[in-house]
Amino acid sequence: MEKPYIRKPRMYFDVGANPNNVTFDDGNELRRNIPWLHYVEARWEYADLDTIKVDIGAWLVVMSGHNLEPLFQAIEEHTLMRVRAQVGWKIDTEERKMDTFVREIRFLQPPAGTPGKRRGQTELSLELPAGLG
Repeated sequence: MEKPYIRKPRMYFDVGANPNNVTFDDGNELRRNIPWLHYVEARWEYADLDTIKVDIGAWLVVMSGHNLEPLFQAIEEHTLMRVRAQVGWKIDTEERKMDTFVREIRFLQPPAGTPGKRRGQTELSLELPAGLG
């Protein structure tokens, strides 16, 4: 009886210690490099575990793929250097079941916000009510 070959899960993205930039490559048309300095937030909704949305620079980067928890952790820690979409890969293959990979990357314009202000921040009114100032 042959023992099944067990291998470590493969992560189809690159990380590094304190990278200045992150590169998103859609594997089809465009590779975009954006400074981490422009990072606003990443969203990974429980209702859609196959998609991570990253608000960075002038872009909302939407990544769809498989087993994305290690990728989200690299984003949280700002260690992600580059991720390239593996266009056409299927999730249901036994060979890639444990791996982390992105199948699609889309670059969208984020929702319109107040010019000159970072999206995601709330503006607080610090004015005193009439009669208190």
